[in-house]
Amino acid sequence: MLGVVVKATSWLLPLASLFTTVAGEEDVSFIWLDNTVYFANESTIVKMSWPVLKDAFASPSRSDIASYSGFDWTQPYPGAPLDGFSAHLRIANELPFPSSVIAENVRTNVAAISYGIPPSLMGGDGFPKSMDPSWYICQHYFISTVPDPTADVKNDCSFLPTECQQDLKDRLVKSWGSFEDETGAMCGANALELITPSCRDTLGLVRADVLAWDASYLADKATSKILTVDEVGKQSWMIGTGFNEPNNQTSYYAASNRTYVLATVFGHTADVSNAAEPVAELACLRPAWSVLPALTTTSKTTTIVPATSQTSISVPAAVTSTRLISSSSTPSSTSASALRCIGGTVRDALSGGLTGLCSFSCDYDRCEDDACVCTKSASAAAAVPTRSGVQGCPGSSLDKTSDDYEYFVNLCAFTYSHGYCPDGACKVC
Repeated sequence: MLGVVVKATSWLLPLASLFTTVAGEEDVSFIWLDNTVYFANESTIVKMSWPVLKDAFASPSRSDIASYSGFDWTQPYPGAPLDGFSAHLRIANELPFPSSVIAENVRTNVAAISYGIPPSLMGGDGFPKSMDPSWYICQHYFISTVPDPTADVKNDCSFLPTECQQDLKDRLVKSWGSFEDETGAMCGANALELITPSCRDTLGLVRADVLAWDASYLADKATSKILTVDEVGKQSWMIGTGFNEPNNQTSYYAASNRTYVLATVFGHTADVSNAAEPVAELACLRPAWSVLPALTTTSKTTTIVPATSQTSISVPAAVTSTRLISSSSTPSSTSASALRCIGGTVRDALSGGLTGLCSFSCDYDRCEDDACVCTKSASAAAAVPTRSGVQGCPGSSLDKTSDDYEYFVNLCAFTYSHGYCPDGACKVC
């Protein structure tokens, strides 16, 4: 049906990530609009021009690569250990939206993640060798803005606490196949599930996207390249920075300062009996920190009005309200480094109980994007107070069903562990 421009393949119906196009959409790609709390949701999908993306990713603005171990999946499960798997991050700045998505002259900065496999798993024709049908692979994506963007990210994820690493792996393998009846996939966790509690102090209250596939997808030449060849393709996993004014420097930093935690689970299909437990491998990506050059233009706020679309996937109301990150900017000698937040407050229409939490967090460049707004910046962030070692959780009197509750979870985890413990808003876990 031409009216259906995006769909998840059947094995991903309750998950998210891999989108296929239909006739008439050959030059279109689909991306997640922005890194919101529930970004991996069909309502946040937007169209982009594939030729524009292809040209931009031929010379990306920034990139990173992580290597990790896996298994020889040409053998029956569990195969033999094999090094040489890789995950790649590329970022392309200042990409326009099609007029069918939005009428205004706004841009977004797109990050794409692709994967590579060891040469021994590739055939001489440039495509992967056949996978033994006993294998099933799940790839989980977590995006965090909590880690210090000026500090190096270890691609092996060793910057994460040991408990966090182990709990995250256990979460994805111990429940392997538990949701197969519900989702049609063997993955131990679904899209939009929260990251394990032991990771939340380091990464925040982040939710996952999930990509699941088996041997049948490597047998198809189109999808096999998406999953195993290190290049950005039309159907690659991509995410933007929302609707941004041209030359919006804050959005450049937003794209580059995200830390991507990727978990690849090498598992088995449902019909494998007495199988060994799946193995999860972590890879972390973020470009090296660098100060962007000062802008030479002045930008002003524009009203963003999405264009009317005849397709079934347009920018929904929940997405069209995405804010422009800066209302105006006048370049100066310090504008490039004036993006480190040293003060802030709660966003309008949110719980007043978040005011102190936002104020404390923003003082140390830890503004929670959807809950807080930065009101004061400087060339360098203030030093974060020494960790107390105490884990904070939302106060007992807070309504767990309220829209604001998740913000308390994330902010209390940070503030309480660094010595700020507001009565009522937070408590010891």
